[in-house]
Amino acid sequence: MSHRICCYTLFNITHTGVLNRSRPNEDNVSEWLRKRNTQCNFDTVLQAISLRSQPEVVKVPIRIEMQEADFVKFGFLYSKEDKISYYWKFEFEVQHASVFENGIIPLGALYNDCNGIPMILCEDQLTMLSNFLDTSSELKNIHFEVT
Repeated sequence: MSHRICCYTLFNITHTGVLNRSRPNEDNVSEWLRKRNTQCNFDTVLQAISLRSQPEVVKVPIRIEMQEADFVKFGFLYSKEDKISYYWKFEFEVQHASVFENGIIPLGALYNDCNGIPMILCEDQLTMLSNFLDTSSELKNIHFEVT
């Protein structure tokens, strides 16, 4: 039996499929770099999840416009900015959700694994976002829910 988990993050983790690290011979290098960086962020989150499981991505990341109620998933220091703010969401399945337990909360080990992992700052993100995954109550920028 598999367990579905939703991941929410303030980092741009758009799945672009750009996996090549060599600079292309095309004119629009900045567009390639943006796509590569967001793909790197998605790959990084998947690698953190993969430390304890073999996730199967069910739904690729989508960008969602933040509403006031959405801030509750993240750190209490974040607030709505003058510009439109976004978060990203994707779903994955694992065979045993218990691998993420730490004895305190059901996904505690997953939060511990993600804390402090460097990320790449990209466009469409909150301006006060740090350059690493943070699971603290003040600056939490990644959230997981078993669905």
